[in-house]
Amino acid sequence: MLPLPAFSPTSNPYAPADLQPPQLSVPDLQPPPDESGPDLECAICFSEFNNVFRCPKMLNCKHTFCLECLARMNIKSVEPSAIQCPLCRGLTPLPPLGLPKLATDSDVLSYLPAAMQRVYSIRFIRNKGKLQVKRSSDRPGRSGRPGRRSMTSLRSVNRTLDVGRPSSSSRDGGEATGGVGALFRLTGRPVCRAFLLTLVVMMMVVLTGIIIYFFTKPKN
Repeated sequence: MLPLPAFSPTSNPYAPADLQPPQLSVPDLQPPPDESGPDLECAICFSEFNNVFRCPKMLNCKHTFCLECLARMNIKSVEPSAIQCPLCRGLTPLPPLGLPKLATDSDVLSYLPAAMQRVYSIRFIRNKGKLQVKRSSDRPGRSGRPGRRSMTSLRSVNRTLDVGRPSSSSRDGGEATGGVGALFRLTGRPVCRAFLLTLVVMMMVVLTGIIIYFFTKPKN
């Protein structure tokens, strides 16, 4: 009895040499990309952040949105001195110098291209509904003329962006709310409280004296 040939899963001794099964190659598995970085798109308009009108601005609740979307929200808000986060409803008071002075998310800014690392100074004109690049941001060179780098980088950027006009209801509501808020802030001071208390006491004394006078007045 003839012995059986040894079996090999990769070779066949009875098959021709040119018909050997191909060798299987295992593809190199690349590690998944790092997804721990910040989101580079605004959660409201889904547009990519930049260093002009879509500058990433961070609210007190640590949620980040572009400046343009925050300006459009502020235009329609009845409380122009604060921004309400559309995600968590947290309220962020605006800085004294306005909406563009909100904190810029430096973490998001660091992931932008190198040409967008410099944030331009923006002015928010709420009553006209405009975001405007400040002309003073173009620093003069040694010759007194505007810097060539600043002028070149702004050639493709519109210096003014229309974000809508505030409606009359929101404007009136904002003024009314602002007046009430100012009154509450004034009454919160100890001096104002003492003055109001003194005024109320004097009015009560005068009113009591008038009532006593009419009741004790002799009849003719």
